[in-house]
Amino acid sequence: MKQFSLLIISFILIGNISIFSQEIEVSGTITDDSGIPIPEVNVKVLETKKGGQSDFEGKYAVSSEIGQRIEFSYIGMKTVIKTVEGATMDIALSYDILNLDEVIITGTSGMTKKKQLGSSISSISAKDLSTSKANVSIGEALQGHVAGAKINRNSGDPSGGISILLRGNSTLYGSSEPLYIIDGVIINNNSGSLVSLGGGTAQNRLVDINPNDIERIEVLKGAAAAAIYGSRASNGVVQIFTTHGKTGKPKISYTSSVNFNSIREYMPYNDAQLKWEDDGTGTGTMHAVPAKRYNYQDYIFDKTMGYENGLSISGGSEQTKYSFSLSQYNNQGIVRNTDFSRKSVRVRIDQNLTDWMSLTAGSYFSNNKSSDMQNGDQWSGGLITSLLFADNLNDAAPDENGDYPSIGWTTNINEAIDRIKASQEYYRSINDVQVKIKPFEGANINYTFGVDNSNGEGLLYIPHGFNTVANGATEKMTTKTLLYNSDLNFTYNFNISDVLKSTTGVGYGYQYDENQYFGVKNQQVLPIEGIIVTDPGFVTGGIDKRTQRSMWGGFLQQSFDYKNLLFLTMAGRLDGASTFGEENRQQFYPKVSASYSISDSGFWDNYKEIVNSLKIRTAWGQAGNLTALEPYQIYTNYGVGGYSGNLGLFPSDVQGSIDLKPERQTEFETGFDMTLLNNRIGIEFTYYNQDIQDLLIAHDVSLSTGFSRKIGNVGAMTNKGFEIGLKAKPLKGAIDWDISATFSKNNNNLTHVEGGKKSLGFWGYSVAMTGQPIGSFYGTYIARDADGNELLNANGQVQKAYGHYNMVTLDGEEFPLDPVEDYITAEDVADNPDLTTADIGQPDTVNGVLLKKIIGDPNPDF
Repeated sequence: MKQFSLLIISFILIGNISIFSQEIEVSGTITDDSGIPIPEVNVKVLETKKGGQSDFEGKYAVSSEIGQRIEFSYIGMKTVIKTVEGATMDIALSYDILNLDEVIITGTSGMTKKKQLGSSISSISAKDLSTSKANVSIGEALQGHVAGAKINRNSGDPSGGISILLRGNSTLYGSSEPLYIIDGVIINNNSGSLVSLGGGTAQNRLVDINPNDIERIEVLKGAAAAAIYGSRASNGVVQIFTTHGKTGKPKISYTSSVNFNSIREYMPYNDAQLKWEDDGTGTGTMHAVPAKRYNYQDYIFDKTMGYENGLSISGGSEQTKYSFSLSQYNNQGIVRNTDFSRKSVRVRIDQNLTDWMSLTAGSYFSNNKSSDMQNGDQWSGGLITSLLFADNLNDAAPDENGDYPSIGWTTNINEAIDRIKASQEYYRSINDVQVKIKPFEGANINYTFGVDNSNGEGLLYIPHGFNTVANGATEKMTTKTLLYNSDLNFTYNFNISDVLKSTTGVGYGYQYDENQYFGVKNQQVLPIEGIIVTDPGFVTGGIDKRTQRSMWGGFLQQSFDYKNLLFLTMAGRLDGASTFGEENRQQFYPKVSASYSISDSGFWDNYKEIVNSLKIRTAWGQAGNLTALEPYQIYTNYGVGGYSGNLGLFPSDVQGSIDLKPERQTEFETGFDMTLLNNRIGIEFTYYNQDIQDLLIAHDVSLSTGFSRKIGNVGAMTNKGFEIGLKAKPLKGAIDWDISATFSKNNNNLTHVEGGKKSLGFWGYSVAMTGQPIGSFYGTYIARDADGNELLNANGQVQKAYGHYNMVTLDGEEFPLDPVEDYITAEDVADNPDLTTADIGQPDTVNGVLLKKIIGDPNPDF
């Protein structure tokens, strides 16, 4: 009887357990803090990983059990986790305007929330990127969204290069562009032209990527953030994440847009209907006479239009999710007869293989074509340079016979637009495979293999009889670029105590890239317009070049989380690159950062109605620049050429140096993130101080060495500044109103340049000079009298200043820096019979030298 009673009790208990563990459907409505429903909120049961999304009315339904936890997350809203207590559960999400609760990928296999990071990071969602304009590239899409980012379009070409600098220039010899990563794949971001005659047209390879495929972008600035990504990230990191499929029925979306293009403002030009002529007196005096002047920009620039069509399909189950998209983009440029078109296809599959292993694979393919117009060389078709230098007294339009007149020594702009044919075409594929393994509780292993492969062809045709290139010219160049990266990362999370959590990360990555270039130039073509034939007998130049480069590095990172209030991260990375000699290619880069979420402390409850959230952060770190040198630049290189009918090798004028070290950047930053007025206003502030040592500069050497230049670690530079980002959401509901504003100021200073000054090109007018910002303009003084008035010669023209330089000692090195103007005195007149008393007070051109100084700074004040 006793045994029977126990059996009955056991059945009752088991029944109760089965009742309590039975799955139920939990449903409800998700709204914002104003009661407005939010669609497409991600709903996930943390214990089972089951989930779904809210519908257009904010309603959701998911299978769960009593006591399990459901996570509700949405971009721009604070994540909420609720324990299931019944079948109905309504949720109100509050705005997270600075995305402090957003999960950030930090370069390791682990993920962390933005509020835990001690360094500055900007996060841009797809919604932020979707503006009324049609963005042809990612660079354009980022404009106005990232504090501290200087984003410039380098030409009016519709596929023209975009230059992005984060916190100013960081190198003289290499690129200051950030590192770009798409879904874990380090991608090619070269900015160059496939043809050189006429100055060429540079394209930034970000133009190959369709911005509409992007789910979000994370921009990390500063050496502390970059140390974990390795030496390629010394200029910052731009992480791009494309869209993934979500659980649910297939979601099909089709978009179409039309855009109109026109130049915003003409460059100032000489519109005075006058010209100077000799007055015929034989004295050399000039006088003004009536003349007609033309605005060449009327023909260069045009009003044009473009269009874009896109189709996307996404969906999936708990085990398999998919995302697929097609895109067609076509746009005409504001420069007449230029255009750009792109076709792309993308697919991504997310597959859960087991409870502890998942696989993600993605593939992207694009083809783009462009009709270009040369920008540089004023003799062989460069439009803008010709516009700057041509005397606009001549009508550039063709005569009644269709012949184009000469407008002087520069290219006839109308002729270049009408007769020159220039084009570029690229095929590109980006592919990745990622495996995620959870071997035991708290541990994650991530492996990523990515490949970026592109092929391009550039063509240029200048017809026979062209005014400034009488015999015509053709040029053809092909290029092939391959990059791949292989990264293995491991993280382990565990609780040291109830209030202290630990995250340890370790990883290793290997990167390889190779480039192939082949091209020919021919400066004589058939006198029949439109027939483009490159005759080997008339080839005047070409290139056949191949480069290979590999980089590798490993890191160790340790993070601590105290009560979800105070966060501390320490890391170190050891990097190497084949571009440097064996003695210096291995470099160690440390970092440390901390953040404190003050508003999550108990004492802050009294202030939350005013300041809803406040986080302070600080970071210090070092990063290298192993990409400043091209492959093989540490060696003395040789070119191939003919001599006395034989083929031989000829040394470069640049002497090799295997002792070169990577440039090293040390940066300190501090700042805060704050939200106000019920999380409707967000403010981000960062101050940074960046010091760059071992700056690589090609400096002059004695000609007795057999060379004229040598690359050396002979410079130093600083960047100091601050960044402010503002986000606001004044209205949310029937009308959405979002405001985003950024302000930044960077002060660049070259603290040391061996020799004091180094020309950076532009006929010596752009220089690197000790004590000055990089790229400062270096020109001549205008002579002035004691009252500061300009001195004029007999023809009424301003005079250049002559004098001498005082020798100045900087960093233990003496060089001329301080110019002093010298004027002709009465004693000079007495000593020189060629001078008269009328010359007294004029610049001393006899004994003095032409003085030069810094006359401008190309870097923006803010």
